[in-house]
Amino acid sequence: MQVGFENSNLTILDEQTLRLILGSAPIAIVAVDEAGMIFFVNDKLCDLFQYSPEELIGRQMELLLPEQLHKIHVAHRQRFMDIPYVRPMGSGMDLSGRRKDGSIFPLEAGLSPIQVGGRMVILSTIIDITQRKQTEEILEQRVLARTQEIEHRRQIADSMRDILSKLNANLSLKETLQYIVDQTESLLNADGSAIFLFDSASHAYKIRVRQGLGQIDAEQMIIPYSSDSLLKQAMAIQQAVYVGDLQHEILGQDTVAQYRRQLLLANGYRALIVVPLMVSDETYGGLITYYYHEKAFLEEELDLAMLFGSQISLAIQNANLRTRGEEQAVTAERNRIARDLHDSVTQTLFSASMIADVLPLLWSMRPEEGERRLHELRELTRGALAEMRTLLLELRPATLEDVPLPELLQQLIDGVAARGKVAVDFQIEGDCDLPMEIRVAFFRTAQEAMNNVAKHSQASRVAITLQCQSDAAMMTIGDDGCGFALDKIPPNHIGLDIMRERAAAIDGDLSIETTPSIGTTVQLSWQRREE
Repeated sequence: MQVGFENSNLTILDEQTLRLILGSAPIAIVAVDEAGMIFFVNDKLCDLFQYSPEELIGRQMELLLPEQLHKIHVAHRQRFMDIPYVRPMGSGMDLSGRRKDGSIFPLEAGLSPIQVGGRMVILSTIIDITQRKQTEEILEQRVLARTQEIEHRRQIADSMRDILSKLNANLSLKETLQYIVDQTESLLNADGSAIFLFDSASHAYKIRVRQGLGQIDAEQMIIPYSSDSLLKQAMAIQQAVYVGDLQHEILGQDTVAQYRRQLLLANGYRALIVVPLMVSDETYGGLITYYYHEKAFLEEELDLAMLFGSQISLAIQNANLRTRGEEQAVTAERNRIARDLHDSVTQTLFSASMIADVLPLLWSMRPEEGERRLHELRELTRGALAEMRTLLLELRPATLEDVPLPELLQQLIDGVAARGKVAVDFQIEGDCDLPMEIRVAFFRTAQEAMNNVAKHSQASRVAITLQCQSDAAMMTIGDDGCGFALDKIPPNHIGLDIMRERAAAIDGDLSIETTPSIGTTVQLSWQRREE
């Protein structure tokens, strides 16, 4: 059948032909006149809307629409009658129909204006798209769920990356744990969370950091080591355990566990997850997340809780290693200072003591030699005093920031001169009022160079020149010692790497010139860079 416009004229059919063609059509069809009155329906339409033909013929088309759309449809129908056109199905309009029982369903409708018996009629073909809409809704829900899952996984990945950056940052353990527990609460959609760590003094697991938990006192949440608790169960199986509804489940058999359960219920909590904090066979405590509503926890939620637990364990282990490393560094530094005391001050004082013991007898027998030894004793004690001051600087590094650079260098010179019987010529040019970090770098470089002179150079003379300006400085240390072949010395030998690193730290230049049997010259220069 051809409907619609043809050569700018409406297709003309008689009513009997219309009924013959459309009566058995496999699609719901209704025909209305210019006033919107129904004058033909087929069986498919009656089945779709649950009306008999007699109930529809002579009624307004709006009977088949939801009541709230009646007025607006009348206006649309009138405009369509003024300028009729073919509107195919699936034209993007969101349409609904109303069955006899009042139920609403989605539909698609095509419109075709035709001439029947000398009058214009609108022929509407209708299909029920309920199943299609349901399928689309299911697909949309799946897409939304998948999108949310992808976003959630992205947030987890971002959180893990951020946690790793926190582990590598110079943060305290408490700061790191607080960050992790905040992330845990957010990504597990918890209403509270806490990290329990073992306290040896009370022999119990106590809250170290928390998020949420309202007015609950941390001391009320203590889990005794010997208590029958979910934490002990989680540690035993090394997996997360949970309570889906605290009103119908318990936390343990003893009175302490029963008290904690009542405390949580009184504060509105109904469910929780307990994660053991373990690395290998070492146990640190537990991570517990709390929820206001009963929950049936998914395997994915328990896995995520375990993932956060492993990050917490890693943070604790990292902090323990850092503490042990710091303790070892302190011990190593103490040993180094002890060696320096033995190699310098102790030996110098021993030499001074020996001279002091024989000096009275020597003075009585050989006054000139006694006087010379007295001068030597004075130099030894001065050197020992200078070396003690230098060692005190090692024990109190902040002092370096307050002492002028020439004074620091003089202490080094006095100590080396007394220890190694090296003659040192020290020249200063200009006012050396340098920034603190420059002053410290110059002192440490000189300290390393002078230690090399005393230990390795076999030098008899050293010349030190310090030239200063307001925005620049240059220090030159040269000795007449044995020197060495620079290209045959490992880069990390006798502190060369240390001196280079200190120069680079202040954006300075370090040069080392050495010739075997001639001597060595170390020069450090610095100039303020233009900003």
